[in-house]
Amino acid sequence: AIGSVILTACVFIFRGGLHIKREDLLRVFISGGVGMAIYFTVENFGTGMTSASFSSLIMATVPVFGMIGDRLFFGNKITPLKIACIAASILGVYLLVSGEPMGASVIGTLAMFAAAIIWTFYIVYVKPLFDKYDLLTLLTGLFLSGLIVQIPIALISQKVTHMPISFTPTGILVTLATAIVCIIIGEFCYIYAVGGLSTTLVSAFENVLPLTTVIFSIFIFGTMLTGRQIIGGIIIMLSVTAIAFIEGQKGSKASE
Repeated sequence: AIGSVILTACVFIFRGGLHIKREDLLRVFISGGVGMAIYFTVENFGTGMTSASFSSLIMATVPVFGMIGDRLFFGNKITPLKIACIAASILGVYLLVSGEPMGASVIGTLAMFAAAIIWTFYIVYVKPLFDKYDLLTLLTGLFLSGLIVQIPIALISQKVTHMPISFTPTGILVTLATAIVCIIIGEFCYIYAVGGLSTTLVSAFENVLPLTTVIFSIFIFGTMLTGRQIIGGIIIMLSVTAIAFIEGQKGSKASE
């Protein structure tokens, strides 16, 4: 809601309004509803039913679905080298999180796999819109669509959990910081990347998330990396770099 208000204000100030063509309204609405509301709802549910490490491991399969989506919708080839790089990144995530408890349930596991598939669908479905709209306009449309879908989900979840919504001053500051830094700026960068990179490469960067989480925990919580985590992090970065190189080579040949 905070992100939608801020972005709507910006789009009216800098673009004179939210100008989306009628024929694209449904695609924008579905993309925003799926990527900004349904995905996060399913992922949060799955995370709550499994351990954080197990959730990270399942989400490490996102590049697999991304590679398949890249092949089905954009005609990009699935090469043995790509498969090897993605398999290596999944191994890296395993080494990174395997030191933590791997608690899981069947429902939680299915929810996390569903989240991985939903996120891949979002990346593929939103991609055609980048050639038609500037980033601010598109992001605002996605946020507003996500908000519309999220409102009934939030109301239903309140009835299920019976937990009242309350904010302390600290909670308000954390929420604002999350909305501006993590959600708006984070999504702005992510959407920009989706428009310029292949689905395979964008989804491969999902496996950098556990690594950045571990690195930030060092500075925030003072935790220390184990040898296994260091090896896992190196494998992740090497595999993602290799995929970037492969995709870059393909783009260079296409330009030539």
